[in-house]
Amino acid sequence: MSQLPPNAPATTGAAFAHINAVTAPTLDDLKLMVFLEASGQTGYFALAEGAPNPEVADLLKANGREEMAHALRVCKAIRLIYGEEFSPPTADQNPYANNKARPVTRDLLQSLVQAEDNGCDLYHLWAGATANEEAADLFRQNAREETRHGERAASAMALL
Repeated sequence: MSQLPPNAPATTGAAFAHINAVTAPTLDDLKLMVFLEASGQTGYFALAEGAPNPEVADLLKANGREEMAHALRVCKAIRLIYGEEFSPPTADQNPYANNKARPVTRDLLQSLVQAEDNGCDLYHLWAGATANEEAADLFRQNAREETRHGERAASAMALL
């Protein structure tokens, strides 16, 4: 069962601010990232509920599924780097998970493009700071998918 690190920020915004400042992740940073990535599944699925059409909903759901895949890869990296088993939390175990549907707007989608691009950069930074090559490859795979998430959000904007 996953546990949020004891020094984890109390809010989602503070957690992202912290994680975006990390250049070489510690074990607690990686655990925090698992929680944030897992929360992405919940968040994207909730956004899909507020989507104006099925095409936009499908793009958002695809991103959500991959967010959980990112969390699972970070768990694998934890095992490779630290030898510790760690699993993503369920939505009800995750204080950062937000399952409230809200309207999908151009501004919201543009903010997702930027956030996903930042995630790509962050994972590339972490890959470069990671001595374990297999873990670095997992971070690079997440980076590629972060870019794809931004592309999907941009495609969703064109469908509004």
